[in-house]
Amino acid sequence: MSDFYNKFPSTTKEEWLSHVEKELKGRSVKESLHKTHPIEEIDYSSYGFIEDLTHLPSQPGEGDFSRGGHINNNDWLNTVLLPLDTPKNMNNYALKFLMNGATGLKIDLQKFSVKEIEELTKDIGFEHIHTTFHYSLKEQWEWLNQLTKNKKLNITAVNTGEENFGLIKNAKNRLIKAIDVQYAGGNVIQEIAYALHLGHEALFDFMKNGMTIDEAASQLKFQFGIGSNYLFEITKFRVFRALFNVIVNEYKPKNKTSALPSIEAETGFLNKSLKDPHNNLLRQTTEALSAVLGGVDELTIRAYNDWSNDSLEEKEKAQRLGVNIALLLKEESYADKVIDPAGGSYILENLFQKLYTKAWECFLKVEKEGLSFLNKEIQRVAQKRIQLIEKEEAVLIGVNKYYNEEKITTSWMITETTPFGQPLILEKDCKIEK
Repeated sequence: MSDFYNKFPSTTKEEWLSHVEKELKGRSVKESLHKTHPIEEIDYSSYGFIEDLTHLPSQPGEGDFSRGGHINNNDWLNTVLLPLDTPKNMNNYALKFLMNGATGLKIDLQKFSVKEIEELTKDIGFEHIHTTFHYSLKEQWEWLNQLTKNKKLNITAVNTGEENFGLIKNAKNRLIKAIDVQYAGGNVIQEIAYALHLGHEALFDFMKNGMTIDEAASQLKFQFGIGSNYLFEITKFRVFRALFNVIVNEYKPKNKTSALPSIEAETGFLNKSLKDPHNNLLRQTTEALSAVLGGVDELTIRAYNDWSNDSLEEKEKAQRLGVNIALLLKEESYADKVIDPAGGSYILENLFQKLYTKAWECFLKVEKEGLSFLNKEIQRVAQKRIQLIEKEEAVLIGVNKYYNEEKITTSWMITETTPFGQPLILEKDCKIEK
């Protein structure tokens, strides 16, 4: 038996803090290593000790699932959103990206007929990938029900129309878009609370219509955004799983894994700059890594210029780079090989405790007061983001620091809306004078 660890003497918390005080040369530990995040509105420290933890995490795949549900590896789906186009062009796009590393697709069936859908989906092996379909017509619903007769397919089917045709068999039928909070400029606490609120509401609706809690939970997929606040983003996914576990277990599921939510993480546009594409790629890389370390099931790295007037060719090039980021995290960084790579970090566990408490409090307030309360809070945080950037109290390279002076013809074209208003993009919405 090796005595490797015995060669290193243990250090008490008091000894460590005393040594750090000396190294700081006059500055206090509190002044240097304790911070308050202005957007997340949480006090946190840059160090941690096991004796300070009140939440001791269980093993991956067990307990409150804060450490995720992966027990063999940390693999995830690499998903690509197909741009709206003709069925033939969408099919070509899908096949091209599936051949280049994508393992999931998001497809909007628009108003396509069954014949057009067949053209769109030609030669796509749905048995080998995960697919999210958005549909709105009865013939599309019927086509999807034929497709999902194969129970082995991994399908999410979202009805975006006004008419209710019933559920698609053997598929997840409810997409909870927590990402709308990030789009609108909210913080991670609000995003967790919104996901919990909509998720709880959906569970109640399904059970009211005769489902068990196990059946109801199997209908849900949660879509989160990924921001640039690295440690908070990693912790966000851990906290959400733990809190969703609390809600589901109140209804006494027969299967413990019913309390393990299916999570997709998608990069957003809040901090992107059309004048600075290389910085966009760096931001997407750290965002993607935080989602992967947080244990998501599905990762969608959007083309950073998706919400711009760039040509389809330029957007496809940016999407290819996005898929490459995910592939590099797997094939070169091996982030898919280690179960819960962030496990054992006392800093993350301390942050977990703070986010857990505040997110649950926010959720209870939303449950009691409704979404009008959350909407006001999100708008307040969004305005704070703008003010911090405009005053240069927060630095965003390419937006309020180190501008790219090169003139470009690309501009933002925001067509999406959220329940909280139009998405916020700091490059577009800030009034910054050079």
